Amino acid sequence: MKLETDRVTIDEVTIAQLREELGSLDGVDNTRAILSRGDEFYLQTACFDNGFVIEKREGSEADHFHAVPRHAPLPATRTPPKRGWLRRLFASSDFLTSECAFSKADMIRAFAAYYEGTEAQLPLEWKEGYCDR
Repeated sequence: MKLETDRVTIDEVTIAQLREELGSLDGVDNTRAILSRGDEFYLQTACFDNGFVIEKREGSEADHFHAVPRHAPLPATRTPPKRGWLRRLFASSDFLTSECAFSKADMIRAFAAYYEGTEAQLPLEWKEGYCDR
């Protein structure tokens, strides 16, 4: 399998490399990861200010899903930055939280299961489409 992050691309990633690279996602300059079995078959994550959103694609655009946690939304890991009225009026915020965020440990567990082909054993609920909340 191939792993892509903002920092590295590893064509034949090992499980140890996968765990290490996912552990280095920081929400600053290394904010996303894609683990692919092929062009249209992958698991991806992105950092939010309260965790990691997990999405997968299993073929065409119609086969894109997002994982929905079974827990309440996670709290933010940092305090929202202060923004003056002009920035609030004209600039979008770079402070993003999601109702679909998972902890880093849960995200790494999901990626390891996908890598090992055991993702069906994880208690993840998948819904169609992208996580947009």
